[in-house]
Amino acid sequence: MHVHPYEVLFDRFTYDNEVARGVLSLSGKSYAAPSVTKFQFPEMGNFSDEPRPQRLQDISVMLLRKVYRNVGEQVFIDQMTLSGIDRVLLLPIAPESCTPDEFGSRMRWVKRFYSNREKFWIAGSIPGALAGNEIGPYVCELKKEYGIRAIKCHPVVSGIDLSSSNRKEWMETVLGACHEAKLPLIIHGGRNNLYWGGSRGNFGSLENLENIDMSISEEPVILAHAGFHRCRIDEIEQVGLPMLDKMLKAHPNLCVDISGLGFEPLKLVLQSVNADRILFGSDALYSPQWEAVTMTLHALKELGMAMEENFLQFASINPRKTIFKDR
Repeated sequence: MHVHPYEVLFDRFTYDNEVARGVLSLSGKSYAAPSVTKFQFPEMGNFSDEPRPQRLQDISVMLLRKVYRNVGEQVFIDQMTLSGIDRVLLLPIAPESCTPDEFGSRMRWVKRFYSNREKFWIAGSIPGALAGNEIGPYVCELKKEYGIRAIKCHPVVSGIDLSSSNRKEWMETVLGACHEAKLPLIIHGGRNNLYWGGSRGNFGSLENLENIDMSISEEPVILAHAGFHRCRIDEIEQVGLPMLDKMLKAHPNLCVDISGLGFEPLKLVLQSVNADRILFGSDALYSPQWEAVTMTLHALKELGMAMEENFLQFASINPRKTIFKDR
């Protein structure tokens, strides 16, 4: 689970018509299927001395043109074939200024170019401008119109400040809507996202998420990146893991996915969270899917944990119980 069908952080790319079956391209760029090339375990860079979030955005968009040069179902099928993955959950995200009509246009695009329903399940997202009383009907509309299988909330990208009482209530309304619609909810969790500057980069921090009643929904709630996206090792060890443990004990429906974690944070999560609460995710195409598989297996090996048994639990058994099940 946890892949993005287009570049969602900044959502600035427009794709030409298909350059090959199942492949869309930026400005006619050629496409080559992925292969296992030089690999090193990625670690988060230190941008703490960069005071200009807009400059970081501009640099990142330039780099992401290469990462998201090609999209479409064949691009992801190639990734999945290389990685031994047979199904993924696509996570479109409604940006801060997005209206329901604008997001509907994006959802129609995703549904059109990822039409293989066996391999691609689609999540929805809720524009932050929606009032509380509009959320339930909107979720039902997404489910009816696009056949969504989950809701994804990214507080940073969507501009939802979960430190405020109004947005906390808003999120709990989303949880209630997911319960009524029988849909899982995936919530981005992490800190220190400097692309947006100020406090916004921490909208999805565990300090904010722990105050939300995840048990309002009886459906699964998945904390993306285990709540540690861009967190430092010392933050995870000293504050994050105790907080996460408290949340998992308080909410039996809460799980974590391990997408987008560096190698050392990944090892901390694997040795601290029960295997039946962990879901594999790759964050593709921000990271190659095969790389996430390799890194997870190597982390299990370094920890002396059963590789095949645990990876099967993370990537197959748990997703089938929480996401990929008939409802």
